[in-house]
Formats: sequence, C-alpha cells, structure tokens
Amino acid sequence: MVVGNEEKVYLYIETLKHLTNLNRASEIKAGLILSFYGLLLGVVFQYLSQIVSQIEAKHIFIGFLVAWLLLIAVSIYWSFRCFMPHIEGKYKKNVFFFNDAIMHYGSIEDYASEFNAVASDPENLYDQLGQQIYIHSKIVAQKIRDVNKSVKYLALSFVPLLVLLLFTLLVVKPEL
Repeated sequence: MVVGNEEKVYLYIETLKHLTNLNRASEIKAGLILSFYGLLLGVVFQYLSQIVSQIEAKHIFIGFLVAWLLLIAVSIYWSFRCFMPHIEGKYKKNVFFFNDAIMHYGSIEDYASEFNAVASDPENLYDQLGQQIYIHSKIVAQKIRDVNKSVKYLALSFVPLLVLLLFTLLVVKPEL
C-alpha cells in the first residue's frame, strides 16, 4: 500500500496530537495526586492535633509518622517533576519546535520563509516532523515514568498510614 504525501503529514500530525494528549494526561494525574495529598494531609494533621496529647512519646508512632511523611515527600517530588519542562536542546534546529522558532530563525519573515521551504520539501518536512515525534516521545515517556513513580510512592504511603491508624485505635484509643 502506497501512502500519499497528505496521508503521511496527517499521520505525523495525529501522532503529535496523541503525544500531546498523553502529556496532558500525565500532568492531570500528577495534579490529582497533589490535590489528594492536600486533602489527606489536612485531615491527618487535624486528627493529629486532636490526639497529640494522648500519644505522648511513643517512638513507634513517631517512626511510622516520619516514614509516612517521607513517602509522601518522595511522591510529591515525582508529581512536581512531571510539571518541570524536559526540553531536549541537543538536536539540530527544527521549525516545529517552539524554542527554535523564536531563537534560531531571526525575524518572523525569516521563520515564515524557512517554514515554507520545509513544508514545500516533503523529505525535509517528514524529517523534521519525525524529529519532533521522537523528541515529544522522549518527553512524554519521562513524564509518564515520573507519574508512575509518584503513584507507587502514594500506594506505599498507605502502609505506614494504616499502621498509624491501627496504632491510634488500638493503643492510644482516642476520645473523639
């Protein structure tokens, strides 16, 4: 099956759209994780403020609390990392890369002329679109790894939280 030029460009553009959607999805997941932590920390610290006088200096409680907070901190770090730009700058200039568009082509007229030249040469067009797909894929893959690590530490943080809850209910026996 022979694919025409219009179909090839459509395929490249749709691939870039798909990668953009994956990028957005990873950032939405990271944002939801951060929002969840905001709610969870608010509830837990409000609860702790009510029972702090009953805990006294129980070292096991403090140990699990510190472990829980460390796991949360690591998870939050990976969520924030998802929002940090992962711009790859060690490739040749590309008319489709936003930073190159403003930094490497001079005036707007020069950029428009170069863009037209690239768009008029199918081999160069496919080369530059392919480069963008590759770079976007690397960026999206890193963001997805970051979100997955955040989710992993989110799940792990429930272990000490559950121990803290059981310890509080069985040993401290708060009067709520």
